[in-house]
Amino acid sequence: MNDSKWALIAGSAEGLGKAFTELLGSQGFNLIMADRDEGSLNKLADEVSVKNRIKIRRLVVDLGNKNAWETCMDEVKTVECSLLVMNAANSDVKPFLDHDPVSLEKFVEVNTRTPLLLVHAFASHLRKHGMTGNILLISSMAGLLAPVYVAPYAASKAYLISLGRSLYSEFRHYGIGITVCCSGIINTPKFLESKPQGKPSMANPARVAAFAVKNCGKKAVCIHGRINRLNYFILSKILPASLSTYFVNRTMRKIYPAFSR
Repeated sequence: MNDSKWALIAGSAEGLGKAFTELLGSQGFNLIMADRDEGSLNKLADEVSVKNRIKIRRLVVDLGNKNAWETCMDEVKTVECSLLVMNAANSDVKPFLDHDPVSLEKFVEVNTRTPLLLVHAFASHLRKHGMTGNILLISSMAGLLAPVYVAPYAASKAYLISLGRSLYSEFRHYGIGITVCCSGIINTPKFLESKPQGKPSMANPARVAAFAVKNCGKKAVCIHGRINRLNYFILSKILPASLSTYFVNRTMRKIYPAFSR
């Protein structure tokens, strides 16, 4: 075990974040786990550290807080951390006008503000110390397709896609890789809390995490799942925009029929 092999996972205790924690722990990474749920964080940290004999630093922090990025970087600076996984996200599903200003600000704080500042600080730290490393931003097919009922979420995920695409070539000069991973619906507690109807296709979190880590640093944007890649090609390259929008929104209305009444 190489004690200098560290990764920071922002949003690490549940759902896809839990999958990243378990995967990177099994690969021998020591982990800086950042999450606001202290109970889930401590439980998972205990399990993963014992199972894989790794070191774990625990950060109980709301990644929507103004100084969350600084709290994370304070830990990064004490070890040789070469991987940042920006997984935390606010993802409430509801019609746009059912949000209030407070909930909309949460999307900005968690999904855009903290990732922007943390990516900048992490990459600056690597460059300053002559270190190579990788940054993995977790986006969504919603950021590519902009369906109904998730407008602030989709917009914030589109922001991450543009950020990653812009920085991919810029960071290569410093030996820093950055990749944005987009997935469809993932079988997580947070998604199930939205009370979807029917039987929507859901990806396994462990498989999404493995795909994202495998492709990290290799391309600016990667899309998990052959069906997702095929659907995105058809919707973005073959069908006219109006027809693509119709099909995407029809699917969402089937999953959340109550919003259409």
